[in-house]
Amino acid sequence: MTRPNPDVDAVIFDFAGVLSTSPGDMMRRQIDESGIDVEVDLASFIQIIMGPLDVEGDHPWHRLERGRIDFDEYVAGIEPLWRAAGFETFPTPPRGDAVVTGMSKIPEMIDAARSVRAAGYRTAILTNNIKEWGAWRRIWDADNLVDVVVDSCEVDMRKPNADIFELTVEQLGSSMQRTLFLDDFPWNIAGAEAVGLQTMFVTDPVAAAAALLERLL
Repeated sequence: MTRPNPDVDAVIFDFAGVLSTSPGDMMRRQIDESGIDVEVDLASFIQIIMGPLDVEGDHPWHRLERGRIDFDEYVAGIEPLWRAAGFETFPTPPRGDAVVTGMSKIPEMIDAARSVRAAGYRTAILTNNIKEWGAWRRIWDADNLVDVVVDSCEVDMRKPNADIFELTVEQLGSSMQRTLFLDDFPWNIAGAEAVGLQTMFVTDPVAAAAALLERLL
């Protein structure tokens, strides 16, 4: 099949914040309910719970997203961090399917992903995720939505590391220069551009879906 845009062979979609709503609002409510002042302490909270977001490291969250530890090991790993920061109580992310069932599909972007694939472009979902939230793949019917699914906790890699972009493009059978990557985090966009991917920074998934269709169809 001839693709309408001759400069693109494949499209990679992030999951949360692109194909679905972000769990951020849920996590903010959880922080607020724990008694932590979100506006004052949010930056400290994120640093403790997830570590630096723009680089790959050995923070417990990074290891959890790479599938190297389980959730209980992660909780044990961040406890000394929040105690050292002076917090008397500290909410951990939701366990199990709670975070996934609290997120919503973005039908415009899901429809766009289907349309792009039907037009002959190879498609993938590339997500940083944890094994305990694995229900997303079934709930979103991800394996029937796109050609390739790459989940960080299954491949021992995570964005924005170059290796996970290279793996995804290899599985798509494309090249960096001819693959378009959509994500809602600027550091992941920067990591993708560093390895030569075309990118689309998503701030409004509905608007981005329309822009994607205009660009490719």
